[in-house]
Amino acid sequence: MFAKKNIVFLVAALALSFAFTGFYKAPNLPEIREAEAFVPRTEAVRWMSLGHNSAAASLFWISGILAYSETMFDGKTFQWLSHLANASTRLDSLFKTPYTFVAAVTANNEPDTTDYAVLLRGIEAFPDDWRLAVSAAFRFANGPGQNFARAAEIMRAFEGDTAVPPHIRTIWRTFDLRSMPIEIAIIQILDDSLNPDYKAFQRGLAIKAARVLESQEIDKIEAILGDAVRQKIPPEEAFAKLMAIPNNPLPEALE
Repeated sequence: MFAKKNIVFLVAALALSFAFTGFYKAPNLPEIREAEAFVPRTEAVRWMSLGHNSAAASLFWISGILAYSETMFDGKTFQWLSHLANASTRLDSLFKTPYTFVAAVTANNEPDTTDYAVLLRGIEAFPDDWRLAVSAAFRFANGPGQNFARAAEIMRAFEGDTAVPPHIRTIWRTFDLRSMPIEIAIIQILDDSLNPDYKAFQRGLAIKAARVLESQEIDKIEAILGDAVRQKIPPEEAFAKLMAIPNNPLPEALE
């Protein structure tokens, strides 16, 4: 029994040493220009780890963070870390730190999309983590292509989750509306305004309509919706008035 334990320990030690070797044989970060050149192939690390993928992923990620810390004050970006996060989470999809780190440091409008694969793997591995989902949704909505439909799909999963804050449960609707043609989105907002269950959200619906119409006339829009709700004007007239509002994009603070 003792000998068997020693063999297991030796195999594990060898696996971890191979994982370290795979990392340190790569060029040092300050000497390279391409992120892919710095990150060893996942398949190679998986082979060298001899089945200890979780341990290798942790060491891989920690070593990368330590290496980057030496250059973070030289004006470098975090962009290449999405490659490292992708490699680490391919080794161990339940290794959560890379997901949350990449979601936190990647700007929503970052033109490089190498983080997309990491975010998608993260929300698949942790489907109940609404904070991670929100980060992913805003990234897809504001990144290249502005994929509002994907953002809505990500957040729709939390619509009926009572453990999630109310404004998070309904945020999918904002993304969904922005994925629609303007006319359809306005019709949907009108329908929501006439829904008694959404009575308390009239101001929010006005802001949504303002986003869709690219207008700053929030008070005017809210008044039109209010007239429709109180049946002062028919929905058809409210629709026509909303569509006639001139374009004047909302300030970024309300986006």
